[in-house]
Amino acid sequence: MSEIWYGMGCLRRGIAAYYTSPGLWKYGLIPILILLAAYLLVMAGLIGWGIPYLTDLLLPDPAAWGAALRWLVYVGRVLIWISILAGATLCSLLLLTTLFEALGAIFFDELVIRFEERTYGERLRPLSWRENFRYLGQSLSYSCGTAVWALLLLIPPLLIPVAGLIPAVAVVGYRFGLSYAFSSAFARRIDVREVRRRARLHRAAVVAFGGLSYLLLLIPFAAVFLLPGFALGGSIFFHERLRDTSLPEF
Repeated sequence: MSEIWYGMGCLRRGIAAYYTSPGLWKYGLIPILILLAAYLLVMAGLIGWGIPYLTDLLLPDPAAWGAALRWLVYVGRVLIWISILAGATLCSLLLLTTLFEALGAIFFDELVIRFEERTYGERLRPLSWRENFRYLGQSLSYSCGTAVWALLLLIPPLLIPVAGLIPAVAVVGYRFGLSYAFSSAFARRIDVREVRRRARLHRAAVVAFGGLSYLLLLIPFAAVFLLPGFALGGSIFFHERLRDTSLPEF
């Protein structure tokens, strides 16, 4: 039971470390600002060009038509505008967490490095481009596996309310817990296989750490505020549970 409380505590400590360290906030703010700027450009293009084009394509301007028919077509054109704009807004909101996580990963590695320099006093040799490419491939492969499990385990909650969520929390949560430790591991030339081997001794703590993060991410837009803290929680967990000092590190 103590390991479960410990794993959950790492998540709390990571979030607290982020929000009590103003110097680290930029690593969470920059990706969300980039994402919001991209959203504004897409919406501006949609309103300025995309929706008018689609509206003219579906219901051409009825200026030369009879008054009654013109009125009906204009109502239809307004409905097309509203439908497309509402659909685009809904898609933007649904994809916000996924896009922020993908874009933020670039900045979260640097966030972890700065945090470890301040907290543990370590300055590590930068990875070569080959090493970066190799670890990126491992991380992407692991994330794809996590996504597959997450999709498969969406079925039990639909059939068994509340209790059906337990398999997802255990399996997907475990994988989440490991993935948040990857930044610290990769910086020390420790690959995914080795992280998984070390984590076998701390399964309960990993499930508690990752399972709680999984449940928190079910809250709409929570990722925008919590993911940087999850990354720091993963660093804390790595240093206190997964870092095996008996093995060589470079």
